[in-house]
Amino acid sequence: MEQKRSNKPLIAGFLLAVVGIIGGTFAYFTSTDTFRNVFETKPYVMEVTEVFESPTDWVPGTTTNKTVVATNKGDVPAAIRVKLTENWVDSNGSPLPLVDNNNQSAAVINFASDFSSKWVKNGNYYYYKKALSKNESTSSLLDSVTFNPLVQISSEDDCVTDDTTHTTTCTTTTSGYAGGTYTLIVDVETVQYDQYKAAWNTTVSISAPNA
Repeated sequence: MEQKRSNKPLIAGFLLAVVGIIGGTFAYFTSTDTFRNVFETKPYVMEVTEVFESPTDWVPGTTTNKTVVATNKGDVPAAIRVKLTENWVDSNGSPLPLVDNNNQSAAVINFASDFSSKWVKNGNYYYYKKALSKNESTSSLLDSVTFNPLVQISSEDDCVTDDTTHTTTCTTTTSGYAGGTYTLIVDVETVQYDQYKAAWNTTVSISAPNA
């Protein structure tokens, strides 16, 4: 009698082959590239020089020298602007107005003789009209400050009479600006020239450093 062959071993072998393919390991070609980009910045260095000696005996009519100059010591062209803030207080530290009842400024700021050709005022700031290249300096915005001799000085008379000698002695004391303290704050701001309009939110025209 002819015996029938079993196909079971063949089926089993086929399944093993499939399992072998599925569970196999694949190799890939890979590569990694690294780029090192170096960006070097130019130095930005500004130097501000002030010439001023604080007086201790400031009296009406006295003028005190004061100059402030900015110099670009870096390689980046720079724009310059200055803000001035004034403040008066009496001998007790109480605030005083900048002008008296006759609209006279107690302190008079004297601008430099070339102010109009070098600087322009816009809002609360004074802008230097030209950007600075390396080692270039601004002119001084200020020349001096004068204690206005026309300002009103408050005074009080304290009189005492001696009935025996019929002599009256009066003592006059001054207050307000006399015995007071005046403070002038000078803020110097600089920024790279090509960004000054955006940084300062201004439409002031400042010429290029080599213009």
